[in-house]
Amino acid sequence: MKKRNKLYKTVTAYLVILFFVELLCNLIGYLKPGENSFLSHFYFNSQFLLLSIFFRELFIDITLKKIVIVSYVTITLLITAGYVLNPKIFWQFNLFEIVSTSALLVIYGFIHLFNTLNNKKEYFYFSIGLILYLICSSLIFMSGNYQLVFIEDPYIDIWIFNTFFYILFQFLIFKEWLFINKVANNGR
Repeated sequence: MKKRNKLYKTVTAYLVILFFVELLCNLIGYLKPGENSFLSHFYFNSQFLLLSIFFRELFIDITLKKIVIVSYVTITLLITAGYVLNPKIFWQFNLFEIVSTSALLVIYGFIHLFNTLNNKKEYFYFSIGLILYLICSSLIFMSGNYQLVFIEDPYIDIWIFNTFFYILFQFLIFKEWLFINKVANNGR
């Protein structure tokens, strides 16, 4: 029960922090279009931290837990070194940051899905949603230093797809929440 509470709190913290980063991103983007790229660093690094904690807690195998810790520390040090060596990248999308943090989280998600093949499906929908969202979102963010517009009239740019996959991810989180509550209520 203690593990389940920690997982639930970590996902909740993740969702709250992402909500505020998204809110700031939209607010700054509305007031000063194109000046909100720096928020992506807070987004990717807080996501990486919280979901690394989540997967470390979710994994049962001690070796996997250690891999999550070592990977987190290594990638965080490399990202920090990049900013120290080239502070200008703070004002644009950092492709290394996007790919490294997202790829590890996708790998953790796949490991978790593999681990649940013959077990109960704890955080199954969350993991599927996360994998779909991170793969699509990473591809979109990697093109973020360029202005990609698909249609001029009406104006449709590539970020609409990020919004679509984010909504899909939120739907799968909601489905997970319903599943967790159903299991909790049946266990009483």
